[in-house]
Amino acid sequence: MSLAIIPDPVILTSADTDSIFASHAFRALIAREFRLQAVQLELSTDGKPFTIPAFARDNLLGNKTLILGAGFDKTGYIPGIADTDYTPMIGQLVNELASTGIRMLEIRTAQHIPCLVDESDKVELNIDLQPSLEQLWSQLSGNTRKNIRRPLRQGFSAVTGSTPELLDEFYTLYRMSLHDIGSLPHPRHFFTDLLAQCPNQTDIFVGYMEGKPVVASFNFTSQDEIYGAWAGIHRDYKKHNVFLAMLWKITEHCAATGRKTYNLGRSSAGGNQHQFKLKLANRSHRIYYYRINIKPPRKARSRVQNAASWLIRNTPAIVMDGLARTLLHRYY
Repeated sequence: MSLAIIPDPVILTSADTDSIFASHAFRALIAREFRLQAVQLELSTDGKPFTIPAFARDNLLGNKTLILGAGFDKTGYIPGIADTDYTPMIGQLVNELASTGIRMLEIRTAQHIPCLVDESDKVELNIDLQPSLEQLWSQLSGNTRKNIRRPLRQGFSAVTGSTPELLDEFYTLYRMSLHDIGSLPHPRHFFTDLLAQCPNQTDIFVGYMEGKPVVASFNFTSQDEIYGAWAGIHRDYKKHNVFLAMLWKITEHCAATGRKTYNLGRSSAGGNQHQFKLKLANRSHRIYYYRINIKPPRKARSRVQNAASWLIRNTPAIVMDGLARTLLHRYY
């Protein structure tokens, strides 16, 4: 197996792929936001080439961390790899990284790797629209359907687009929500750049009550899926079920535009968001987070071994016998 680590090509828009997570423009924005370097791993195993999108981070003392799945686990997706080949591929990658300056491998993935410790509690929830929106509605609990209808009857309306006005409304609600839960927001220019550089793969959904923006979602879009990446809600309207109404209206938008899935994004398993999204979701899977220490290859003989060898060669045999009785148990 051979390994080469090369920088991502510089591309200003994401027209190179339908998936925003694999686009060079999106990866460049993620790298800038988290102070990383977007790179490509070019691997060859058994004569078959693979390209793995990754990120590199400089650490103290000149060492580096390699990251598969920065920001979103899907940014570390390995194309062309079967599920059964994922674990062996990671094992081979770790072996190859030992001869580089990489000293840590971080992986966010939907793939379970046996014998590694999962440090995440995240679950990704999805709404699959098969076979129909009507059947999906009928499968919801009566209480959930009632809570969706309530804000709709009170005049809840929604707009989808990518205008500066919608971005202003989204960002105000997003910052409010992050402040309320004690988390840090991305800066506004991060979302501005996403809309500018990935125009065909992003949109904003804003819901209104009495003409006032009360709930919003920043979404990634592809031919088959809408992915809810970030959201915000006005603190005064949480009790009005406007968030649930928004999720259902986006689900309807998915169906109307021929998409198969509304991805509700990640949540902490068992947390309030997770329990809330379960009202609509009909599919879920774990997101794993692994950290693997990369150890450089050991020299054939250490300095201690060389010194012990010199001492044995240059002293009487009785000294060798004494060293054996004292130290031999440590070499097994």
